[in-house]
Amino acid sequence: KDAVETKNNAESLVYQTEKQLKDLGDKVPADLKATIDPKLAALKEKVGESEPDVELLKTMTKDLQEELMKVGQAAYANTGAAGAAPAGEGAAPPGGDAKAKAKDDVIDVDGQ
Repeated sequence: KDAVETKNNAESLVYQTEKQLKDLGDKVPADLKATIDPKLAALKEKVGESEPDVELLKTMTKDLQEELMKVGQAAYANTGAAGAAPAGEGAAPPGGDAKAKAKDDVIDVDGQ
């Protein structure tokens, strides 16, 4: 059962990784892509085996998960920095301090 579960997790991760790399495209830094591609290929190959080494599969899955998290963080940082200005226009800051800020900046946010 453990072997089947581990293999399923690995297959799922391969799918997620491929999808995320495709969806993010150029937002993935080249150095991260260079480290993730061989791990993805190796895990994909290992999953394809009829009876893969379960412990090795777990280790490879964990390694790829960590790389995928880095990709997500890097992509988020890139889009967050680029998208912050347009998304922030006209939006009230979180936390309910919009009125205090409006008085300090002399901007009538509420229209009152």
